[in-house]
Amino acid sequence: MTVSSTFTETAGLFYGSHIDIMGTKLEAVIVNSNKDKIAQCWKEIQEEVCRLDLLLNKFNPASELSSLNQKAKIRPVKVKEELWNILNDCREYYDKTNGYFDVSLLNYTHVVFDSREQTLFFKDKNTELDLGGYGKGYALEKIKQILLRSTISCALINFGNSSILAIGKHPYGDYWPIGIQNPYNPEKTLGIIQLNNNSMSTSGNMPNHPKHILNPHTQKYMEEAKLMVVQMNNAVDAEVLSTALMVVPPKNRDEIISHFNPETFLLFDDLFL
Repeated sequence: MTVSSTFTETAGLFYGSHIDIMGTKLEAVIVNSNKDKIAQCWKEIQEEVCRLDLLLNKFNPASELSSLNQKAKIRPVKVKEELWNILNDCREYYDKTNGYFDVSLLNYTHVVFDSREQTLFFKDKNTELDLGGYGKGYALEKIKQILLRSTISCALINFGNSSILAIGKHPYGDYWPIGIQNPYNPEKTLGIIQLNNNSMSTSGNMPNHPKHILNPHTQKYMEEAKLMVVQMNNAVDAEVLSTALMVVPPKNRDEIISHFNPETFLLFDDLFL
């Protein structure tokens, strides 16, 4: 079973997990004494992430994005409203990061937007849109809406151990303490992020997954052993910025950061040491 949950009534503490959604694991800690309210909230969260998987996951052959990737190489494709807005959003992020955040993994200027017809066409047949550096943040923002609509004031949502949303603060502290683990030395904690009504995103290589962040300018994968951690109010901004900063040259870093104004920006490099 990929979905599981438990509720400790004496503490008003709910834990839920979805093992395989949008290519990763979703975990939720929700603090509230109303069991029925939490159950309904968790149900809505599950329905939403399953919906988003069918929208944004290029590895799901049934997804809208997967279909677009196949058809837009051949002809202009009509795009539904939500995905259209997302891809226009990604175009703005492409501009704000000077092209270092590029969901086309090639050259986003080769993606032709026809605003009148609301269609997309790939001028370069090798183009394939990948929302892996955007989708978890987008999902967290949707989950935030569900939690706030449900009047949940204390929760922590962990999407793949890389994108995390905090609603309120830890029930026994002033913040949710999130440890940053060194993937090359799991026993070593690099630092602690203090979340309280905001989000964080971590981007980096893993020993078993060293080549997954592409520099769109060089078409080469980033192979350095480093982590980028960004803390912001908006989970999409945090995910986009942490992804872009993995490949932005140090001389251009301040300019890119100035377009986002993150609450916290941390770089951990030379993780082998």
